[in-house]
Amino acid sequence: ALEPHERGFSEAAVGARPAEGPMAAAACAAARRGAGGKATKARANAAKATVGGVRRTTGKAAVSKVVSIRLVRSLLPGLHRLTKGKAFRAQVLRAFLRKRLGPRGFRQPSVADAEALLRGLARARRADGGESAGPLGAWQPQGVRYIDPEGVASVKNLQGSSIGTSWATWNEYGNVYRLSKAEGAKCSYKVACTNAFKRLSCSVQRRNLDVVTSEGEKSSFKSCIVFEPRRIGIGRVAPQWSFIYLHSFSNRGVDYLDFPQYFNISGAALRVVIPTAPNQEQTCFKDWNVWKGNKLQWRRIKFTSWFDYLTDRGGKAENDVDLHSLLDMRARLHGLIRREVQRVGDPKRVIVGGASQGCCVALDAALTYPEVLGGVVGLVGHVLGSTPLDPAKRSMPLHLFHEATDQEMNWKWVQGTEQRLLDAGFNVVSRREADPSGSGHWIQEIEGAWIRSALRRLVHGGTGESTSASSSSA
Repeated sequence: ALEPHERGFSEAAVGARPAEGPMAAAACAAARRGAGGKATKARANAAKATVGGVRRTTGKAAVSKVVSIRLVRSLLPGLHRLTKGKAFRAQVLRAFLRKRLGPRGFRQPSVADAEALLRGLARARRADGGESAGPLGAWQPQGVRYIDPEGVASVKNLQGSSIGTSWATWNEYGNVYRLSKAEGAKCSYKVACTNAFKRLSCSVQRRNLDVVTSEGEKSSFKSCIVFEPRRIGIGRVAPQWSFIYLHSFSNRGVDYLDFPQYFNISGAALRVVIPTAPNQEQTCFKDWNVWKGNKLQWRRIKFTSWFDYLTDRGGKAENDVDLHSLLDMRARLHGLIRREVQRVGDPKRVIVGGASQGCCVALDAALTYPEVLGGVVGLVGHVLGSTPLDPAKRSMPLHLFHEATDQEMNWKWVQGTEQRLLDAGFNVVSRREADPSGSGHWIQEIEGAWIRSALRRLVHGGTGESTSASSSSA
C-alpha cells in the first residue's frame, strides 16, 4: 500500500486493530524495512462528490424500459422503508416506482400493471416436494460479523467460519423482504422483513498464472491467489463471472489469502483472481539502496509494483510514470483479461479492479482493452493522465471509491482526474467517505465493503440493493 510519496507513514496511523487488512498490513511492512515515505473545479453540482455521497453520470441517454417483477422484488427493501411494514395499495407502488425508476428511463406502470406486479410478487412458490414454499423474497446483505471485533479482520475471525485445506466458509448476515397480501383489506399488500443469514463459501488456490500477450509473448504472474466459487454440499461450481483485483504498491496477491470475504457476494458464481505484481526498481527512489552481501554489495531497493514511478510529488499531484513499464504491464494484463474472458465466455462478465496503484493500472487496462468489459472497481486511486479515453468504453461502469481523509491520493487533484472521465461522458459511480478505522489511504475493512457493494451492482444489475432469496434463507 506504500506509494512513492508515502514516506511519512507510521504504524500509529493504522488504527485500533492489532492486525490490519492486506493493504494496511503491507504499508506497515514497507515502513519497517525503511521505505519512507491543481485540479480544476467541477463545473456542475452533479460532478461534486460529497463525504458519504454517491455520484453517477452516464454517457448515453436512458431508454424507456418496462418494469419487471424481478426489478420490483429487488426494490422491496426500499418499499418496506417507505411503508414501514404497513398495508398499502397499487397506487403507493406506482408513486414509489415513479420516484425510484422514473429518472432511469423506466416506463411508469398503470394501476392495473402495478396490481399485477403485486400479485406476482405475493404468489406462493412450490418447493421440490410440491409443498408451498411462500413467495420469493429479496435478500439485502448487511455484511459479516467478527467473533472478536478487535481481532484480525480475516476469515478465521468471522462468525460461522469453517476453514478446510483448500476452502473456506462463513456467514453473511442480512434481511429477507417478502411481499404478501394484507389481512382484512381487499387488494392491499405489505412487505415483511426477517433477519437471516446465508452460508458463503469458496475454494482457495495459491498458484502462478501464465499469460500470453496479443503479440504472442509468454509471461506469468507469480504467487497469485484464486478464489473459485463453491457451494456447500456440492463443492466447486463453474464460474459465471470473473473479477481480477490488482493490489496496491508494495503489496502482494498472497496478502489476500485470508480475506476471501472481501470479494464474495451471495447469488453469484464469481471467480476472483489476485495476481502479484513483479519486483522492480523505482526511478523516483534512485537513492534508496539495500546491502545484498559482499558479492552484489549495494543495490537499489525493488518493490512489487505495476509500473515505474519517475517522480515523487508527495501526494500533492499526480506522479509521472515510465510509459515503457506501463505499456508492458498493460499488455500482460490484457493477456490475463483475455484468459478470463475465454473462461466465462463473455467480456462483459469480466470485471477489473484494484487499490491505489492497482486502481490506476486496472483503469488503464480496462479502458484500453479491445472489448468492453463488465466494469471497473477502483479504490483510493485515479485514472492516469497517460491513459487514453476510448469513446467506445463510455457505457462501461466505473465504480470509484475515495477515502475522505486520504493525503496520498488527495482529493484536491484526484477530483480533476475524475472530472476528466465525466467530461468525456463516461459512466462513473463515485463515492467518497472516511474509513471508520481512521487509516486514511491505507484502508482496512472498508476495502471489502466497497468491493462487495460495487460487485453487487455490476453482477446483479438493477439497483444492486438486493438479490433474490428463497424461503430457506430466513
